[in-house]
Amino acid sequence: MKSLKGTTVLVLEHNAILRLGVEALIESWEAEVVSGDNFEDILKVVEEAHLRPSVMLLPPTDHQVTADRLARRLETDLGYRVPWIGITADFSLLQRWRAGEFGGTLLEMPCSPETLHAALLDALRKE
Repeated sequence: MKSLKGTTVLVLEHNAILRLGVEALIESWEAEVVSGDNFEDILKVVEEAHLRPSVMLLPPTDHQVTADRLARRLETDLGYRVPWIGITADFSLLQRWRAGEFGGTLLEMPCSPETLHAALLDALRKE
């Protein structure tokens, strides 16, 4: 698979086991990963380390806050657009995304590593 070397991927995932698995997978593609279970903590790391995130892997909704809103918040703090990718098994969210109710890229669970890798490359190409 093509390397993601030179990219920084933010990963917000509340389940520690899933988060560690996704982090290891993305790091195997040579990307730098900043991950956590709290958006505020991730933002703090980004700001303190002066990182320039390339793409975000976010839940489509996080405690009633949409990934679009989280992405806009990060964009406001950083001053540039950061694409986001979400993965969900929620059919109603998938339908809403297909209807254009929110942006980003939404992948359906189960999601293969190849599908996630392709989505990351696509998001980076669009920027």
